[in-house]
Amino acid sequence: MTQLSDITGRARGSYVQLEQLIAQRFPARKLQLLHRNRALSALAGANKSNFRGRGIDFEEVRRYQAGDDIRSIDWRVTARTGAAHTKLFREERERPVMLLVDQRQGMFFGSRYCFKSVLAAHLAALLTWSALEGGDKIGGLVFNRREHREIKPRRSRRTALALLSEICKYNAALPAPPGKAAPP
Repeated sequence: MTQLSDITGRARGSYVQLEQLIAQRFPARKLQLLHRNRALSALAGANKSNFRGRGIDFEEVRRYQAGDDIRSIDWRVTARTGAAHTKLFREERERPVMLLVDQRQGMFFGSRYCFKSVLAAHLAALLTWSALEGGDKIGGLVFNRREHREIKPRRSRRTALALLSEICKYNAALPAPPGKAAPP
């Protein structure tokens, strides 16, 4: 089991630097956020849904077979061909990870070690790198009092770096506390 001090040891100060957030990719490898014993066969995605259902993505129409759900009969194709046909749907098996990172003035306080805004940035970086390592799509929303920036979920390092860059930009926009220097 990973010690919490190993993961949060780098969170220090009033402002965060992009290099610090990129460096979080190494301790993020130690995190185990997913429980992956549900996958029973080769699936379209990495995760199998815990809920049994018809799915939402239309896949194909095929001839009705005994045991098929009668609610999924395609009546138009059945009327056209004269034989019963049923619709098949594919279940959603991807799990995009969306992060919401608050960089408002209310997060600009903290203990002797770091501000809450810096800790939020480091935790978002850990989750970003851990999700990317697990093969999930990563996206998020970074906001302050006046504006926000949305990063659409994608499975790429470029998206992770864009999200972390936005976090740094919003963090640097926080006003410096009295007697402290603003970020470089």
